[in-house]
Amino acid sequence: MMKDDLLMIAEVFRTGNSRQRELFRTPARGVMPSTETLPPNHAQPGRNRACGRRTLFHACSQLLLCLLLIAGLWAPQASATATAEREAAAADTSTVEWMRFYFNMPADTSLSRNGIAVNDNYDLIGTLTDLIDAARYSVDVAVYDFQNPRVGQALTDARARGLRVRVIIDQGNRDRRPDLTDPLWEMLREGDVIVMDDNGTVYWSDGRTDVNRIPGATSFMHHKFAVIDAQSPDPDDFYTWAGSMNLTYTGPYNTNVTYVIKDSGITQAFELEFNIMWGSDGALPNPSRARFKRHKPDVGRHQHWVGDTRVELYFSPMNSSRTKPSISERVVELVEAASYDLAFMAFSITPGIPISQAIWARSAQADVSLGGVIDRAFFGRYRAQGEIWTVPEARMFGRSVLPGRELRKLHHKTLLIDALTDAADAVPVVVTGSYNFSAAAEYANDEFMLIIHCGEVANQFVQEFGAVKARARGEAEPPVPAMDPDVWYRVASVTDGQVFQAELTPNFRYPVSLIGVDAPRLFAGPDSSFHHAGASSAYLTRLLEGREVRIQGPFGDVPENRFSRFHAYVTARDSAGNEISVNRKMLLNGMAAYSRFNQQHPDSAAAWRALAEKARAEGLNLWAEPDKVGQRVARTQEDLEARVRSAPDFPINLNTAPLEELVLLPMIGPARAEAIIAYRQANGPFTDLDDLQRIRGIGPGIVERISVFVVLE
Repeated sequence: MMKDDLLMIAEVFRTGNSRQRELFRTPARGVMPSTETLPPNHAQPGRNRACGRRTLFHACSQLLLCLLLIAGLWAPQASATATAEREAAAADTSTVEWMRFYFNMPADTSLSRNGIAVNDNYDLIGTLTDLIDAARYSVDVAVYDFQNPRVGQALTDARARGLRVRVIIDQGNRDRRPDLTDPLWEMLREGDVIVMDDNGTVYWSDGRTDVNRIPGATSFMHHKFAVIDAQSPDPDDFYTWAGSMNLTYTGPYNTNVTYVIKDSGITQAFELEFNIMWGSDGALPNPSRARFKRHKPDVGRHQHWVGDTRVELYFSPMNSSRTKPSISERVVELVEAASYDLAFMAFSITPGIPISQAIWARSAQADVSLGGVIDRAFFGRYRAQGEIWTVPEARMFGRSVLPGRELRKLHHKTLLIDALTDAADAVPVVVTGSYNFSAAAEYANDEFMLIIHCGEVANQFVQEFGAVKARARGEAEPPVPAMDPDVWYRVASVTDGQVFQAELTPNFRYPVSLIGVDAPRLFAGPDSSFHHAGASSAYLTRLLEGREVRIQGPFGDVPENRFSRFHAYVTARDSAGNEISVNRKMLLNGMAAYSRFNQQHPDSAAAWRALAEKARAEGLNLWAEPDKVGQRVARTQEDLEARVRSAPDFPINLNTAPLEELVLLPMIGPARAEAIIAYRQANGPFTDLDDLQRIRGIGPGIVERISVFVVLE
């Protein structure tokens, strides 16, 4: 065997290249735990391959290198990477280390390689509450948006067991929806759980509120992580929960990922980040020492090993002295080093940032393909502005970037590098965290990012990406949310005379279309509505106002779901218990034509057809001008107001939107809406969203919050 051959084999063993090591049948270690080490309800789905370090193969590599050294064929060379890896290994004190990943939507398991299992269709809230319920010492939670009572109950239960429980939230979300959050804050207060926001305001369990103002509060505390049992004297008790999901009612309906990491080094890094924001390492916060945003120091350590898997961990934003590692620069390095493919799932991915520019440039070369799916609201904004992700070149020459078509939001912040290829020399990398691909994430918000060097983990994300891409292409449908045909639901809004939004769970709206009814539709464009659309929409609004609804199929069963909406018989009930058939009322009063589409009960089909004919014969409402039925007409002010009252089509044009639409944007009340209009009148159209910051009372936090809902045209 030649010297180069020996060196190649030794390098394979030493670096643990996951693809190359497949040739040597490497035994599994590191990513998947044994069932004995899992907390309750975190069952192991299957065994997978290792991602490469500290195995028997490393011992073999050392033996080979010693022989080569003795023979004078090799000499050791120091490197910064090797030093960092040695320091990371030395700092690990836990003896059992692993990572688990959970996805709440169905994955494409046909993309599994070598039996790699994926945890899809998972209860993501349960991945956290299970850990909290099993905790014995401490629980620390830092989360951007907190509403979910299941987590609140788990925290109060933990406090009742005598654990130290600490919670940090983003101040902008604490009172944004008091109908959803007030019960949670009361639960935590009664449960003796102290909460602090990123303003430094402390909400004590005795009901006191100490109001503070820490610099940087206009940006987001955008973290989504929890540290479990970091107070234990045994590092083997340390767990970290993290991911892309906020702890809201709608978080489980957005397409998200969460992960549980059992590794002392990573847990200690997250705990240090928490303590920096809390202002102390004790049970009580210290706002005078608390640091958020660019005022935070670096946690100091970024290279970790979880079992056999190399993991990099970074926190943003960049600090004032610019001494922290740049997440953006690190991701750009990885993108530029891609050999085969790039793929991303992104809630937002701002086209002008260095990460996006690097992805675009690398995928312009023939040897690297690009697949991407962007949340449909952000994609709409990019399309309106003619950005790179929406131009024809984004869907040709080896690129395929599409708008998402999920149950609700595509909330991932995930980039995959060389994960789709079958090439034996590929080194797959997963980039994932709370860090949206935006300038705000790099320079303004509190975020984290994990970079995982592991083929097994990458394949789990590939299975998720495959399913997201299939839904975006229309090759698969989003899952249908659970609903009970015997339950009465609140009406969230009316879209037009045909469709309304039912609140299936708090803050989760889902469209319902009336069976047997063909009402004129009301769209967003100035000339894209149909005759009588505004009047029909207003009538349905009056029918449903102050009432709850029961949504059923033709035989009292769960209604059919097509085109991501329920097609149903709808009964409305007022507070006195009086019930009406909404479908029947629309036809009886000439607010809609009869529709034969969708499965209907034979009796109602015949009766409703007769009602529609009678209304037409009498010239009621829609039928007063039968020749205009089905014609597109210009939008009237009444139509516009009806549409705004129900559900405007976002994104809206910031340069033309009237006050009635502007006030529907998050954190934009009448005063700010009037200021936006005044600025437009004085300075002309907005050309950059950041121009909003020239208006008094609007900072980068508000700009970031409304960015998903607006376009500039």
